[in-house]
Amino acid sequence: MNLEYREALGRVSSLLKEFREALLIFHDDADGLCAGAILSLLLDRVGISHRLICVEKLSPEIVKLIHSRGEGLYLYADIGSGRADLIARALERFGGAAIILDHHDPVEAEHPRLLHLNPELYGYEGESDVSGSTAAYLLVREVLGARDAAWMAVIGSAEIPGELRKLNRIALEDAVSSGDVEVVGEGSGESYQVKFLGKSWKELSSTLSAIGSVGYYMRGPQEAVRHLKNRMIPESLAAKFEDLRRRKFAQAFALIAKTGMRRSRWAQWYHLGDLFKGLGSKTIGTLTSMLSYRKNIDPDRYIIGFMNFEPEIPELGRIHGSWIKLSIRAPRKLAGLVERGSMPPISDLAIKASEMVGGSADGHKFAASGLIPAGAEDEFIRSFDGLVGEFKT
Repeated sequence: MNLEYREALGRVSSLLKEFREALLIFHDDADGLCAGAILSLLLDRVGISHRLICVEKLSPEIVKLIHSRGEGLYLYADIGSGRADLIARALERFGGAAIILDHHDPVEAEHPRLLHLNPELYGYEGESDVSGSTAAYLLVREVLGARDAAWMAVIGSAEIPGELRKLNRIALEDAVSSGDVEVVGEGSGESYQVKFLGKSWKELSSTLSAIGSVGYYMRGPQEAVRHLKNRMIPESLAAKFEDLRRRKFAQAFALIAKTGMRRSRWAQWYHLGDLFKGLGSKTIGTLTSMLSYRKNIDPDRYIIGFMNFEPEIPELGRIHGSWIKLSIRAPRKLAGLVERGSMPPISDLAIKASEMVGGSADGHKFAASGLIPAGAEDEFIRSFDGLVGEFKT
């Protein structure tokens, strides 16, 4: 860990001393759930009571809803960097202070009461060096000197391809030293077993993602965080949600096979409407990722999935308007071109195209998601194509 990043983490201690209550906002995938549990443990141990708010995506309306409760402390876990500008403006309007611990592509934002602790701002790569849960763990490690949450950072890092490296490696080594994790294999075949749960990091990551995303409207994220803090995974709850996910995905694949993918110059897309109603919208990201590996997908076009977004945020309230959730991925061939710089990063396209139609997005080079106004899908596709065309000329 470089000195600049460590010093930034060290500034959190004095800020925490100012508050006795906080709002902890976290993402609904495995990385976000682990990050949320790690930060919840931190708040418990420093004596700050807090509410758990799981958010699938940040938009101007959602950030306003979060911060309109007035002055207070807001911690963002595995979410927030792509909309740090909105968070800074909310602090200006409503007061309080915020800490962002994220690894998604960050936007620049300045506010004296905002600590933006994304490792990408300190020379690391969010796609390969650090997960959101590792960012949260390194804060706990710096503030408390504790190592007992490192195993959660290992599980959260399962979304990053390949063996754990750089900052993720720090968490792994701590988890191994604590006796919680065992390294199996070596080199490119290296994997990690959580010893006291008897399962691999990949298995546990998949289980948690089902609980958080499929069970989003059924208190799945809050239950996952509660169990993680007690070094447990709610297996029976996971089985219920995984079965529901399998059934819904089978219906989605059948629908897409029947209707086919619509195509434009640079995109191929589908729309699920209300098929995933009652499930968290993260599920469309998982589905779109699965589609990117299928043989009948055009290897030269970005894949975009749309679904109707439910405006009720559990434990928080309802946002105004009607919205569409979108998720974007690239087939393997196209992802290689993105990696080489021959095609534009997905996050850049998602952010710009969403803003052009009155929406908001964030993400990584190879994956992004966002919210746009209902009815703006065709306009979004035109904007998306235009941006790719500009990049290519």
